[in-house]
This record gives sequence, C-alpha cells and structure tokens, in this order.
Amino acid sequence: MNKILLILPVFLAAAPIHAAPEFQRWQTKDGATVVLVERHGLPIVNIGITFKGAGQAGESEKGAASFTAAMLDSGSSKYSEEQLRDEANRLGVSIGSSAGVENAAVSFASLSRPQTLSDGLKLANQIIAHPVFDSAVLEREKKQAATALRQNLSNPAFAAARELAKLNYGSHPYANNARLEETDILAVSADTLKRHHRSLYAKNNAYIAIVGDLTRKQADTAAAALLDGLPDTAAVRDIPPAPAAAGRSANLPFSGKEQAAVAIGLPFAERQSPDRHALAVGNYILGGGGFDSRLMKTLRDEKGLVYGVSSGYTPLARKGPFAVSFTTKKSSAAEALAAARQVIADFVATGPTEAELRQAKDNITGSFPMSHDTNAKTVALAANIGVNNLPLNYYDRYTQQIEAVTAAQVRAAWQRRLDPAKANAVTVGAQ
Repeated sequence: MNKILLILPVFLAAAPIHAAPEFQRWQTKDGATVVLVERHGLPIVNIGITFKGAGQAGESEKGAASFTAAMLDSGSSKYSEEQLRDEANRLGVSIGSSAGVENAAVSFASLSRPQTLSDGLKLANQIIAHPVFDSAVLEREKKQAATALRQNLSNPAFAAARELAKLNYGSHPYANNARLEETDILAVSADTLKRHHRSLYAKNNAYIAIVGDLTRKQADTAAAALLDGLPDTAAVRDIPPAPAAAGRSANLPFSGKEQAAVAIGLPFAERQSPDRHALAVGNYILGGGGFDSRLMKTLRDEKGLVYGVSSGYTPLARKGPFAVSFTTKKSSAAEALAAARQVIADFVATGPTEAELRQAKDNITGSFPMSHDTNAKTVALAANIGVNNLPLNYYDRYTQQIEAVTAAQVRAAWQRRLDPAKANAVTVGAQ
C-alpha cells in the first residue's frame, strides 16, 4: 500500500475515450454521495473516497490532517501494519491515502471478481473506519516527516513556494502546511489523530467515486461496505474567506546553491468561479502552455534568463493560489522577477491575441480525452462531480465551453482576478 506523508496501479479503461464518461449519481441511505461510471469491458474496479474538510485541521493541530491520512494503513483493530500490507498483496488490491489542502481521500483498486472484491472492500473498510493510530508507529512517522521537512527546506524552490503561501494566506488554513514546523510535527499525538478521524471521516461526509465493472446495485453495496462502522455525521469546519492580496515581498538568503528560486502569486480563484473556463484558457497562454506560453517565450527565448518557467492555479472553495515559478542564476534574479512581472502585467492589460486563443483552445480540447483514458483518471472526474455537486453533463459540455471563450472574456476574467501590483513575490538565494 502506498504511504503518503505531509502533503499529495493504473488500469486501462475499456470505454471509448473521446466522449465524456456517462456519470450516475445518488445518495446512500447513510447520506454518502456516490458517483458511478460503469465500464464492463475489463474486470477491474477503481474507487476514490473523499472526506470533505478532512485535509484541514485547527491552528494548534497543524499536521494532524496529513498524519491521519498517512497512518490509516498503519494498523487497524483487526490487522497490524504488516498484516494489512500482506493481505493487500495476497488479494492483489491497491489501497492508498492522502490529504490535500481541503480534503482527504482514500483510493482503492481491485479485480471485480466477487470474492476478491468483497475481501478487498473489507480490508479497505479496516483502513478507513478502524485505524488504531498506534503511538509507536506515529513516532516513527514523525521522525521521518521531520527529516523530510529538513531535506525539503534545502531546496530553494520548495522554500520559495512555502514562503509564497505564507505571504498569500497568512494565518488562513490554506497556509497550514506552509507554516508547519518541525516542532509542530513532533507535537502531533495519537489522540489528536483519533479525534480528527472521528470528527471528519463520517458516512454523511463521504463522496465515493466508482469506475469499472460494477452495476449501480453492486456499487451501492460496495459503498456501504467501505463506510461500515464510521460515525453517521461529521463536524466539518467552515473555511473563512481568503485574505486580499497585498503586494508583499520577501527575499530569503540561501547558501550553497548556484540558482535562485522565484515565485510570484496571490489568492486567485474559487472552484465554482463562473469564469473558470476563461481562466483556464488564459493560464495556458500566460504560463501553463510550456514553450507556447508568453512567460517561456520572453524569459527563456528572448532574454535567456531561465531554462523553464510556468504558471498555474488551484481552484478551491475559497480563492485558491495562482503562482508563477522559476529558477535562475543568483545574479539574474532581480532582472528575471521584473521581466516576469512585466509579462503578467501586459497579459492582464491586453489579454490574448486571436492566434494565442486558438492555440490554447486546440491544446485544451485536444488533450481532454486523455483526462479520462484510464479508470484512475476517470475516478478523479467523478470525484469532482460528487464533491463539488457539478451537473452530470459537466464534462459533456466542457470542450464546447472552452471553444466558446473569447479573447475579451479572458482579458476581463484575468483583470477581475489579478492585479499585478498586488501580486506577492518571493526570491530565495538571490545576490
């Protein structure tokens, strides 16, 4: 089983990949939401179980969400950590867990053969509903996590991203991971993890995405088996609004590296933004399109300041982060930062050309079939529909909505979201 700390088998689908998957959605008698895509060409089932808000923990419990998710498979009421691993290998099932900025998730993959699937679901239930959070195992995990944090902090790009999150969000929960220190890691207790699990891993807070060789009736039975023994209701925290961008900057010293790291960003977009398609098209043009992007053409091709530069954003319930990031020579950091800021400002002011717009649309719509060409990828789409209560035809309309975006809409959307003067900036290791 996969172990994931402190963050974030693939089976080929049998269905044609060009059309969007056909999603079914219902609520179980326990209040869980299930989204199913039936694919009966191969005897395979992939499942993702998302627990809303389980990626969040209080200020005094930073790290609890990630440790809770990471330790689900470290021993249960029935099996030791080693026994869980051995049983998964015997059955040929894959079970993993992780915590993101907002939510936590468990993944499951198995053959659909009835006995194998039944036994695999029982094993997954042990991990989801009956973890013991053994103190000795926790101490081992804390030591490993503390070591990993120290190693990560020796990477200028990691340090820049971490500092940018602090500038963007301050004391907001979205910066919890960025504010996590070694002392926070070592202070996490088994009781804290048990409390976090009990309050958020609950039946009515589960969003189950199922893709593969199951009917709706079989999927409903599988959902019940996965959640058996969990509390009925969760105590999900409200996420406060993200702070406004304020044009803050930080220049952190860093010795022993030839390259400086630079990051520019701000709180940017909510998950349900009505202009989300215009934002996606614009991001491809600005910095998300690799060698096609304006940032790459200016900073690499024209000025020779970087090998690579990219932009990206993560829509969340509140304004998720937008960031431009790159590394450059220490002596070039100030010049590269100014050049990147100018590219951003020019793009926000004028928007894309028609040629840029066409290229972005062709790439986004052309690559869409690859977003659901495996069961595992399709689980991610199904989870998005379930967790965010999207229409079942959301992905049927996706490419049409991308095609409908105009240059004026891109410019207006980015002007609403990004004031270049208020973007925060971090340099790490500049001269």
